[in-house]
Amino acid sequence: MGKVALLTDGQFIYWRSIIWAFAALAALLMAVALRLWQKKPLPPLLIALPFAVVLSVYCARLIHWYCRFESYASLSAALTDLGGGGYSLIGVFAGTLLALLIVRLLKLTDELPSLLDAVAPAGAFGIALGRWAELFTAADRGKMIFADEALHALPWSTAVTNAAGVEEWRFATFAFQSFWAAAVFVVTLLVFLIPSRRQEQKKSWRGGGVFYLFVLLYGIGQILLDSTRYDALFLRSNGFVSLVQIVCAVGLAAVTALYSVRSIKVHGFHWYHWVLWVVAVLGLGIVGVMEWFVQRHGDEYVLAYGLMLVGLLIFLCVPLWLRKSTRTVLVVNSSERP
Repeated sequence: MGKVALLTDGQFIYWRSIIWAFAALAALLMAVALRLWQKKPLPPLLIALPFAVVLSVYCARLIHWYCRFESYASLSAALTDLGGGGYSLIGVFAGTLLALLIVRLLKLTDELPSLLDAVAPAGAFGIALGRWAELFTAADRGKMIFADEALHALPWSTAVTNAAGVEEWRFATFAFQSFWAAAVFVVTLLVFLIPSRRQEQKKSWRGGGVFYLFVLLYGIGQILLDSTRYDALFLRSNGFVSLVQIVCAVGLAAVTALYSVRSIKVHGFHWYHWVLWVVAVLGLGIVGVMEWFVQRHGDEYVLAYGLMLVGLLIFLCVPLWLRKSTRTVLVVNSSERP
């Protein structure tokens, strides 16, 4: 149960709801501001945003129902009584992407990548704010319990009363997710706003670079941090890797594949592409092994998560290198044209 902020006409309003509503509004305003900075048509984004809000709510609830169906009387109850239960952040991403795709299918814009570029930093901004809402609930704390009293404070841990009535200081997973989302926001915003950004965008692949960077950076953070949660969402047929980790891994692989194709188009196919792909697989392999290890040796989380971070950083080097090499060549070639 969350902490109550207000009681109005017999209705409880929780701090969690207030913070998430504020975060969503901040993200929407940020997306509009970035779209204006792009000097691109604003109506497509304004039309997409209401769809994004509605679809995000229902997609987030639908995914949570699928993973935690035992928490609801029925699917109908889950989709009609939105006051209780839970939501999945993956559903928010799905709802937003669907809304933008609807705008594109309606032919209200032919620049879906530039819309994604404006939405990506705004999404990271909203997540950075919204994750603090979970500190007003007793859910979604980390697996790791800290005995050292020096760590009994934010950002390291938060107090949770377990089923036996004993207070435990557990790793503050959502605090670190907020910090990571804030870092992703800063990086993607800088890439979006730097003076050369508009020039390079016109000369390269018609945008999307900021969004792909968001997928890479946010994905590696979530793969690691979602592993620390004791209540992560899993597919019904899979209890080993969480749904968030699966989606993020697919996103990382998709962006790497995209940049690989672009690299081959620009440079031709070379032996070093095989080397890069082997390095990427090696990095993800380390992550998979450490996920298996930490689930069986929970007391070795420092070693496990340290090596998992190393594996993710090894993987990240591959798409970032491919991205930089293709963008550099495109800009140089464009500057040579009369």
